Amino acid sequence: MRKIITCFFINLHKVLILNIFSFAFAVQGVAEQSLRSLTLDEKIGQLFIVSACQLRGKDHFEDLQNLICERKIGGVIMKQGTADGQRIFFNKLQQLSHLPLLCLQDGEWGVSMRLSDVIVFPRNLTLGAVQDFALLFQLGREIGKQCRLVGAHINLAPVCDVNCTAQNSIIHMRSFGEDPFQVAIRSHLVMSGIQSMGVIACAKHFPGHGDTITDSHEDLPLVEHEWHRLRQVELLPFRYLIQAGVKAVMSAHLCAKSIVEESLLPATFSHRIITDLLQKKLGFEGLVITDALNMNALSKYYSPDQIAIRALLAGHDLLLYGDHIAPNVDQILRNDIPQAIAAIKIRVEKGEIPEELIDARVSKILKVKEGIGLFEEMQDRSIENLTEKINSPEAYDLKKKLFQEAITVVRNEGLLPLEERNAALIEWGESPVFANKIAADRFSLEDPELFEKVKKFSCLIVSLAKLSNGWPNFGLGEQDEKILQILSGLKIPTVAVVFGTPYSLSKIPLFDGIVIAYEKQNEAQEAAADVLLGKISPKGRLPVSVLPHFALGTGYCFN
Repeated sequence: MRKIITCFFINLHKVLILNIFSFAFAVQGVAEQSLRSLTLDEKIGQLFIVSACQLRGKDHFEDLQNLICERKIGGVIMKQGTADGQRIFFNKLQQLSHLPLLCLQDGEWGVSMRLSDVIVFPRNLTLGAVQDFALLFQLGREIGKQCRLVGAHINLAPVCDVNCTAQNSIIHMRSFGEDPFQVAIRSHLVMSGIQSMGVIACAKHFPGHGDTITDSHEDLPLVEHEWHRLRQVELLPFRYLIQAGVKAVMSAHLCAKSIVEESLLPATFSHRIITDLLQKKLGFEGLVITDALNMNALSKYYSPDQIAIRALLAGHDLLLYGDHIAPNVDQILRNDIPQAIAAIKIRVEKGEIPEELIDARVSKILKVKEGIGLFEEMQDRSIENLTEKINSPEAYDLKKKLFQEAITVVRNEGLLPLEERNAALIEWGESPVFANKIAADRFSLEDPELFEKVKKFSCLIVSLAKLSNGWPNFGLGEQDEKILQILSGLKIPTVAVVFGTPYSLSKIPLFDGIVIAYEKQNEAQEAAADVLLGKISPKGRLPVSVLPHFALGTGYCFN
């Protein structure tokens, strides 16, 4: 009997092994078979990802139809619209294509980054204050679920940049903070959640866009740091995510001066950065995607054909073009991409670019497409009640918890919770949910009689809801700053609530209480009011340093 059982399990093991090898061979066979059937034009087309906007008219659809049917492009990055609209629009495009299209999404804080009718989750800098890591994994899963529902296969998130300066307006709230280890942990959790839902996550912007003061949409940023510093700070989150299995990485249009081959060479064009560092030294084997190749960091200095060729030779798999301004999109679809495709073809035909290089990149792309099931799912699959599925009660509950966990009290000189105080609310910008919960007499910061009106109150609450990310004043005018300074000298206990960037603390007086809510969303306003009223205890910790008395990690609880 024992021999029979042993023989059964041995044969079962053999069957399983054979099935596994048969499956692997089948997967490999379809991708390779597809590659062998493609012409050079079709192979080159697979490298390109282009902007697609459901809100545009017939001409835009015809431009996309031409690129899909004639140029055989490999995928699209979806722009502004609605959830249902995106699903319908992408299905129409998918039906035009002989090979399945990849659908890419900018979903850093959920698909609401591009779609107007869905839940908006907190920005990454807000999440940098959250100490309950389980919530971050849940958020990743929820964002992955959203991507699947709207038909996206690759989410261009998380942002792994370590934001080291208040002057960085383009990354700023998109970063988890200034501590590379904390950025790595939080990026990993969100990435793991996204990929657990069958969506490819993309770590960006390699080798690190956090310590720059130039917006790469406008010009080429410079990173001055030496290799030792880059390895310890900028590269740490990327190394962490690569080891954890992230399936895509996006490069940055910036010049890392200490490691590029020549002066002012963008990382996008650097074989040393994209191939030698990212793929060989760090061991990344997934998809390497460019940032939008039409951004001014490149297009100010190079032609469309130079940009595409140099990015390809540096080691990228997918050449991405993205914009949301109609004339720019038209220029990309009608001129830049046809010009780039033609230039690559000429270089291949001349033998200056080996066709084997094109084959290797396209094989990788096709295997990714097959690995996520695209060859079996090209048909139209509508989803009923799509927006309701995205805007679920569970999603809103998660959003509420995240904002509650993020609220950070950076100063409390015996003022909080407010309890039974005769308080006045002074507003700079609108925060109606906060104001309604506080239920205090309301005044405007610009009221010329403000100081006289508030003298009778035993406590002041200053709501700062008009802040921007713009360094150095973050939206505060000279007169606004002057009024805040006078308020701080009235000898009335005062708490300031910051509905915006924590970097703005550098422009705010040292009031008796300072609370950072990070954003102005309704859930942030509600959570801030609950903290002031003692209904919840603040648990958040500052993800960035601002001043010595607002050091990294500062946070107070009053329980």
